[in-house]
Amino acid sequence: MKKIISILLITTSFAAYSDIIDDHAAYIRALQRQVTALQGQINNLQTQITNIPEGKQGIPGVQGPQGERGMRGERGDIGATGARGLPGVYTAGEGIAIEGDVIKSIQPTHQLGEEYRGGLVFYVDDTGQHGLIASKMDINEQGVQWRNGAAGNKVTNARGDGIGAGETNTRLIIAQQTIDNQNGVFAAILAANFQVLDDGVTPCKTPIAAVHVCYGGWYLPSAFELQLLHKNLHQNGLSSFAPEFYWSSTEAGVSNAWLINFSTGEITASSKSNTIGRVRAISHF
Repeated sequence: MKKIISILLITTSFAAYSDIIDDHAAYIRALQRQVTALQGQINNLQTQITNIPEGKQGIPGVQGPQGERGMRGERGDIGATGARGLPGVYTAGEGIAIEGDVIKSIQPTHQLGEEYRGGLVFYVDDTGQHGLIASKMDINEQGVQWRNGAAGNKVTNARGDGIGAGETNTRLIIAQQTIDNQNGVFAAILAANFQVLDDGVTPCKTPIAAVHVCYGGWYLPSAFELQLLHKNLHQNGLSSFAPEFYWSSTEAGVSNAWLINFSTGEITASSKSNTIGRVRAISHF
């Protein structure tokens, strides 16, 4: 009897448990259907969100504070050296030019008849930078002796001729002609003592004020220099000369010296004691 009752109880319990399982399965299926429905709604909402048109950009916000400076990057490779440019040319004052890293001297050139250093240019060399100038006027208004009085009738060895020879001749003449007479007046001493301001007319007064430019260093021209003076200035009408004789510094002997007739251009030797010769001083540059 007990076994029958036990079997009945077990059978009843199993039937009840089967009903519970069926209820849970139905509940799970209901939940799955709800989940599926919710997933469909979510998909529809995502589609709607995607299809919403983009709105206008809003007003920019206030700029935030600057961030900290980043670390310095590594140094890049050195680039290729560029082509060297042409050297520049600059003027650095009168007579000087700078070309690249070279400083050059620019020397002016001169021409016949040009007023320069208180005189007139009557000879220039091939460079045009050097030559001879003559005083604008005669040093004496009347003729003067070549020698320094009677005691000056002596050989001075002033035999030089050609360009530049007149300066040496003048020194030799003065040295010999002033041995016995320190105060005489003669052609060479007049030329050597000539000094003039830049205008070529106004004599310099000793002592010379620093505000003026005074040109000295004049001398009696050699016979050749005097011929150039006649040819390049007088014959070309670049300066006025008296139609008379002019002394050169070139000695012709114990008693004579060379002079030129500016009326004819003739060169002749005359006594050193003659007072027919005028003096036109020259200088070199």
